[in-house]
Amino acid sequence: MANTKEDVNIERLYGRQSSLSKEEFLKSFNIKEDGLTSSEATNRINKYGLNEVKQAKPKKWYNYFFSSLFSPFNSILIGIACILYYTDVYLAQVPSYANIIVIAILVSASTLLEFFEEYNSNRAAEKLKEMVATTTSVIRDGKEISIPINQVVLGDIVKLSAGSLIPADLRVLESKDLYVGQSSLTGESDAVKKSVEFNSESSEIDSISDLENICFMGTNVISRKCQMCSNKNC
Repeated sequence: MANTKEDVNIERLYGRQSSLSKEEFLKSFNIKEDGLTSSEATNRINKYGLNEVKQAKPKKWYNYFFSSLFSPFNSILIGIACILYYTDVYLAQVPSYANIIVIAILVSASTLLEFFEEYNSNRAAEKLKEMVATTTSVIRDGKEISIPINQVVLGDIVKLSAGSLIPADLRVLESKDLYVGQSSLTGESDAVKKSVEFNSESSEIDSISDLENICFMGTNVISRKCQMCSNKNC
């Protein structure tokens, strides 16, 4: 999805971080090149929260049940049952429930089959999601360590290499021939070159493609190693 001025003001969000030189950026945001300490990282997690995208609350079992009960197929059958009740019971001299009972059995069977299938598959997907823990390398207490992506905090020094998933919105501090794939955000099929300094000929920032020294969460490194600083708490 390409960002435009109408939906997101890119320059307001990232313009200052991008336009500052590396030295000015480090000084302005009080960034230490040897990384945060463990206590600083803990304090920032408590202050800003985990580095993860907010998701909708998991559905309860009854949400799946009612979704299955009122599926398009069942809705048609329930409509037919209402018509049959009017013609075979309300208007009839001798009420007949046979057709209504058949439809009720069909609706019940359809609902239960769809409910258990959808409910169990979604529970399995949630468990699988919990088992898959993506990690990234950061510098903490002067040492390079591997941590879960959701533990990345504002001010972390992140070290990435080819194939790495970018764990947060980052400002590039060190790189050489760094290329990043941004197709998940912009739809661009070609990798985009990133550098330490902002070298754009135009001073105006219209889209994320203009930010040559900012990498975005969810994109990935195509080639070369690099070192970056988390400048946004996502």
